Amino acid sequence: MKMTLLQNLNDNLIDRNSIEFVLMDFDEGDQVKQWVLKEFGEFLSDGYLKYFHCPQLSEWNASVAKNTSHKVAAGAVLVNLDCDNYTGLRGGAFVLDQFREAEQNIVLWQFSKIKEDGSFGRIAITRDLFKLLGGYNEAFLPMGYQDNDLMERAKARGALLVHRRDSDYNRAIPNEKYTPATMSYKKMKMTNKAASKKNIRLGHLMANAGLYGLEEVYKLSPGGQLERYEGAID
Repeated sequence: MKMTLLQNLNDNLIDRNSIEFVLMDFDEGDQVKQWVLKEFGEFLSDGYLKYFHCPQLSEWNASVAKNTSHKVAAGAVLVNLDCDNYTGLRGGAFVLDQFREAEQNIVLWQFSKIKEDGSFGRIAITRDLFKLLGGYNEAFLPMGYQDNDLMERAKARGALLVHRRDSDYNRAIPNEKYTPATMSYKKMKMTNKAASKKNIRLGHLMANAGLYGLEEVYKLSPGGQLERYEGAID
């Protein structure tokens, strides 16, 4: 994140009135918060960058993490941007242009097609469709297939999947990925995939009964204090 965040903010600065960056911190300590306060005050002041802290996530779960960050976002289009990803110059405007130009509801997938390069989860979806789908499936094991499942459920609801491989807008930093302690990633992925296929076959397209993301979320105030964010509860 130390390599990507400033670059991403600067690359989209011209469009700061139409996009936002939501940084969701699940760490128990305040190291990230202090770093954000020190380095990004000018971006926090007008909401171009928003920092949230959520101490409830005791065990990592990709679906819960993504749902919580999407839940507090304000835009009509929601984008999952992992912290090792670069948007590219005016990457936010590029995403919005795809939705403006589309003749029907779309899901934008910016995967490079390069295996394990970190761009697989770069998915953009409208807020309305995300809510209809109930977000990423939190009943899944901690990681694996949650991105595929979201896109497959969206397609089952009539959305068009648009895959854009533009190298200017899907670059990521190669790095060692999180390794689960209790089960292999492959086994989790296959288990989640089987559950996804069954749900879609049965027509169960809304996950989490429509209630997704953690409720105890704190937002960084202009004064540098963390305050309970009631807006996170729909």
